[in-house]
Amino acid sequence: MKQILIFSIFILFVSSIKSLESEVKETCKGGKVSFGKCQCPLGTYLFGNECLKYKMCLPGLMRVGNECVRKKDCPLETIPFGNNCIRVPNRKTTRRRLPVPKPVIYLYPEKPMDISVQLNLKNSIFTTIYPKFNEKNTWNVHAKPNGDIILNNRTYPYLFWEASSYDVPSSNEGFIVTEENAEKFLEEKLEILGLNEKERTDFIVYWLPLLLKNKLSLCAFQTKTFLDNFELNITPKPDTLIRVYLAIKKLDSPINVKEQKLESVERKGYTAIEWGGINMQNNSFK
Repeated sequence: MKQILIFSIFILFVSSIKSLESEVKETCKGGKVSFGKCQCPLGTYLFGNECLKYKMCLPGLMRVGNECVRKKDCPLETIPFGNNCIRVPNRKTTRRRLPVPKPVIYLYPEKPMDISVQLNLKNSIFTTIYPKFNEKNTWNVHAKPNGDIILNNRTYPYLFWEASSYDVPSSNEGFIVTEENAEKFLEEKLEILGLNEKERTDFIVYWLPLLLKNKLSLCAFQTKTFLDNFELNITPKPDTLIRVYLAIKKLDSPINVKEQKLESVERKGYTAIEWGGINMQNNSFK
């Protein structure tokens, strides 16, 4: 009786394999069906249930997936290897990525309108996006004059992103900020740069605790770094675009630094604001 049961189970197993192979055989293109799976010959790879030939790349190019790209276009955290880009998670490097926490984007059109906001990073990778944007790094939103941003029937006060960057900020000029004058420093400088009361409050609530914790800091606004490495394209184009990016470095003792001159910014018409910052931690300015 036991042998009959085992034999029956074996027959059912073989039948199910044959049935599965029959189903796969109908869709397996360019390969052979084995144990219910589509097996591809050498020099090809499985895409869905079809065996495709690997694309051969010309000298000076490498294959990423099934596309040929220039070697210098190898994605971050990968290196050229033969005709491919391979990931090397434990590769030692003298370049250390720095976190770029909480840049946020506010929109203030003069009348309700649909706005496209695209963000492209250089030498950096996104770590957090909220709300999510599409595959083209673009938020397509409806914005109101009071600052409300509507996406997928939800209302947001701003668009939020974070990244990890290889670009090191500059400290040729800046400000020495103590624990005692940190709050006044932020209020005064952010007003000069054109942030309104709400935006200043959002910025200060996020960054003041770090300045108080440091007790002594070197602060340098990084307008050029922000513009060059975090490309922001807004359509329709705002009448006024203000981008504030502050690099903060903890100091153990006072240093001499040329005071940075900030130009006063006047807000006119349809306005877009972005602010962000970076905690240099144990990293040095360039």
